[in-house]
Amino acid sequence: MTLLIDGDHLAFTAACAVEQVVEWDINVWTTHSFLSDATKVVETKLKGFIDIAEDKNVVMTFSSYPTFRHEIFTEYKINRIDKRHPLGLGNVIEEVKNNYESVSYPNLEGDDVLGLLSTNNKYDNPVIVSVDKDMKTIPGLLLAGDTLELITRTQADKNFMAMTIAGDATDGVPGIKGLGMVSATKILESAKDLPSMWDLVVKTYDKKGNGISDAILNARLVRILREGDYDYDTGEVKLWNPTF
Repeated sequence: MTLLIDGDHLAFTAACAVEQVVEWDINVWTTHSFLSDATKVVETKLKGFIDIAEDKNVVMTFSSYPTFRHEIFTEYKINRIDKRHPLGLGNVIEEVKNNYESVSYPNLEGDDVLGLLSTNNKYDNPVIVSVDKDMKTIPGLLLAGDTLELITRTQADKNFMAMTIAGDATDGVPGIKGLGMVSATKILESAKDLPSMWDLVVKTYDKKGNGISDAILNARLVRILREGDYDYDTGEVKLWNPTF
């Protein structure tokens, strides 16, 4: 197996975990952290992943901003602009990149890199390691907690179409107002393949007063790239289209 790990999330959580707040007096507070502490957090988490998967082959993935999503939808992740990053995040990322095999591609988020590496047959028995629900839209093995889960292609496509309906509030992807993942999953329950799923998506958008262009935009925003969706030479993304 090869563990394909969401390096963005791993570095972020490690940097957050080691921040320390000091109250010098009633009027003075400071926050500091030590890179060595963050590195230990990374190593501990990695050991946990390796113990579960019983394999030491590790590849980290990282984002390269801005991404193609920012180009096709200016409000993408705009709700995160004013949020503070944990101290030393950039240094933690560099430390991880220096110590482990790491991959990033122009215009892509780390999640897209995970999707590509897990579907392009470059690695033997790839396992995606991520807590992000978006990764359930990629067929293959997923480690999101304490156990390995096999996501079939049908399950991955259904999760992809469900997110097309529900959107993703954390990333500013609108979807259809009032419909979450539970409702979206029920709508798609009877569908057996991607064309029939897409037909239900379009009907749902139409019923709620939205057009097919809205459905396509949302699909493009929530789709985690798979092999064939990206040109490694030019850095161009083949935007998803409902052609079956």
